[in-house]
Amino acid sequence: MAPLGPKKGSVPNNRGTRNTQASTGKASTRGGISKRRGAGPVRVDRDGDLSMDVPAPANSSQSQSRRPKNNATPSGPITRTSTRNPRPTAKAQQIIQRVINGDASQVSSRTRGSLRDNIVPPVTLKVEGLKASKAASNPGGGLKELLAFLERKAQSIEQISRHIRIKKSQMRGDFVYITASKEDALEILKVNNFMFAGATLHITEAPEGVPNSTPLSSTALEIKEQLRGVLSSRYDVNSKLLNLSALGEDPSLNQMGFFSGDATPEKMFRALMAVCDGLFKTAQAKRDAVVSISLAGNNVNDVLQIMSLTDTFPDVINLDLSRNQFKDLKALQKWRHRLRSLQTLLLHDNPIEAANPNYKAEMVTWFPKLLNLNGIQVRTPEQVAAAESASRPTPIPQSGPDFRDIGGVGEGFIMEFLSMYDTDRRSLAAKYYDEQSTFSIAFNSQSPHAPNVPPPTWGAYIKFSRNHMKITHPPSRQQRLFTGVNQIQALWQQLPPTQHPSLSTQLNKYLVDCHPIQGLADPAGHNPHGVDGMIMTIHGEFEDQEPGTTKTAKRSFSRTFVLGPGAPGRNPIRVVSDMLSLQAFKNLPTPALVTQTATVNDQQKEQMLLELCKQTRMTREYSRLCLDGANWNYDQALASFHEKRAQLPPEAFVTTV
Repeated sequence: MAPLGPKKGSVPNNRGTRNTQASTGKASTRGGISKRRGAGPVRVDRDGDLSMDVPAPANSSQSQSRRPKNNATPSGPITRTSTRNPRPTAKAQQIIQRVINGDASQVSSRTRGSLRDNIVPPVTLKVEGLKASKAASNPGGGLKELLAFLERKAQSIEQISRHIRIKKSQMRGDFVYITASKEDALEILKVNNFMFAGATLHITEAPEGVPNSTPLSSTALEIKEQLRGVLSSRYDVNSKLLNLSALGEDPSLNQMGFFSGDATPEKMFRALMAVCDGLFKTAQAKRDAVVSISLAGNNVNDVLQIMSLTDTFPDVINLDLSRNQFKDLKALQKWRHRLRSLQTLLLHDNPIEAANPNYKAEMVTWFPKLLNLNGIQVRTPEQVAAAESASRPTPIPQSGPDFRDIGGVGEGFIMEFLSMYDTDRRSLAAKYYDEQSTFSIAFNSQSPHAPNVPPPTWGAYIKFSRNHMKITHPPSRQQRLFTGVNQIQALWQQLPPTQHPSLSTQLNKYLVDCHPIQGLADPAGHNPHGVDGMIMTIHGEFEDQEPGTTKTAKRSFSRTFVLGPGAPGRNPIRVVSDMLSLQAFKNLPTPALVTQTATVNDQQKEQMLLELCKQTRMTREYSRLCLDGANWNYDQALASFHEKRAQLPPEAFVTTV
């Protein structure tokens, strides 16, 4: 990874000249967060990285002013006398790397500042199943593939926008121990019982940590404490500003040797972000504590060098990138689909202003909530709200239930079904389901929910969900389609207990559609062309109880049944197919009232009457009765005819000679 700063040559600066020649006389190809330089040669480390410890300028005989030790961003050129920092030892470099990667120990704070109040230790999880999987034969024992699978699945289950990150991993015998933040660990635990490379994963929390793990040395704890001290001194609790400007001139970071030897500014920045990540218990606590961040004056020429900022603070509101070295849109493009909450962006004193004056129009499209760019308003809050509203899907208008029952079969079934599902699922399955009946369940964790009802968790339903947007492999889909009364009974016993509102006394909490269908398989085998049945869909709500607790959650559901005649000797009605879809609770839409906007005149009635006679071959008398019953709604009258055709007498039809 390239260090921070210009990649090729030098970039002019109106507040001083930075040397770009190494001691060999060749142009430096890498840069970094830098201090003021004079005319002397530039030092590079053993890897060719630009050393951040620069010699004193040519006029060093005169007294140089030092940067004030406050958090304010400087408004003019400030120089300082630099001395060589000692080259860090290999042990110190290992300690720095351990700080970047995070660790499972909780460090007591000796620094000042409000950030320390939100410290939360990472969580260690134990994963079993890798050794039994097909990936175990891969190079490295399949560890890399397992970690990628866990991060990907944990992020996709609830469709969260932030990245799930496993900070550390270690194989011990048949187990893999992984360390992640508490927030990420909760998502990873939801992958428990998922299939990975042909083996079932079992994930549990390991409060004891990794067995025989070596604790951090006192030196490592001291370095981590010093980084927290740097962050604390640069945090303004009143303005909620984290001031990371001019890091190359920070005396504490220089004293720690981050800008000399093998250390690179990028490693230092990742270390700062890793420490920041562990200071907050939740993402909301992070959003509340840090609203604005300044990275001004850091000689950054590509956002890839500070990419970890968007992982640690994805919801920052105000960002200052002024006085850096961004020269074109390509240098900023890696952030195009990030920082979706950014409202203020400062890019003053960057080469891009002269190289591409039209870059501002592109910034507006990249950041959908951007209001202010370089002190100029680019859109209003009302425009942002209108764009968000336009991007939301428009719900399909609900015109009310379409309930076309046959002999009260649908009504009787659904009344009994809801009651028995809450009280006696085993008997319900035995009565209405047979060996060919199928059942599936799916949930949508991203559906809108009522503002006064917190969104529920989905842990009890995850491993059974057949949501085709998430489950894309045919074998996995087939595995989640439960066929036969025994499989359905076993699954229902694992689902949380429920309580539905009474359909007879609280009908306003449901919408029920029902209409006949044809061509169902005849369970008796007498009719090769199939038999008639019904399809019924019910939308409503229920409360369920989380397993092992007394906590309840309210959910909305849609359930679609295909009903057909039962097999000989069995219940006369059977469930051919049962599909249950769940989502967070939201009140049902109010059905739009269908009103007659205009009176149908006699000429229109005559045209409808002739057309219905032609389509149905009924007499004028019966066609008129059919239209009257449908309030002269032609489509409804035609649907009613097809439903009741078998019940009409022969005289209802025109006889042909």
